[in-house]
Amino acid sequence: MINLKAPYQPRPIRFLELFEFQGWTIKIYSISIFNEFVGEHNVDLAKQNLSEWLKKSTAYQLETYQLATLIIHEYRDGCFAIINWWTDENMLQNFVYLRRNGETEFHLFSGEGITTCVWEMAVLWHERNAWVKHILTQYDRPNVEGYLAEQLNETI
Repeated sequence: MINLKAPYQPRPIRFLELFEFQGWTIKIYSISIFNEFVGEHNVDLAKQNLSEWLKKSTAYQLETYQLATLIIHEYRDGCFAIINWWTDENMLQNFVYLRRNGETEFHLFSGEGITTCVWEMAVLWHERNAWVKHILTQYDRPNVEGYLAEQLNETI
């Protein structure tokens, strides 16, 4: 038997911005259980960590394209920051960070294999479809601008 704490409730998934950082272009998304958008302090805190988080892009000897997605997700006990980037043409390298209520910093949460929740998966599915449409099926002339322009704004 599965015992759930609460029934599923749709949450607003909102594209915030294309953020240019140290040669990377990052698609930033907001998901919040509380409001239409996550609090600006959580966005700012996540951005302050980007330099450290993006260093992980060199963990494998695979090509990266300096294209990343950052999902900032407020939930009842804190805030997740999920960052991933495309590597080796068709794979995502993914890291989940967590800042619990009362804490001031994000900490790595995915070290034991956690990936994402059902709301964050909607963003990843959207990004996957955009990558296939604009990059992989146009392998001779990848359309990076088209990929970056395709953004998710739905309540799911």
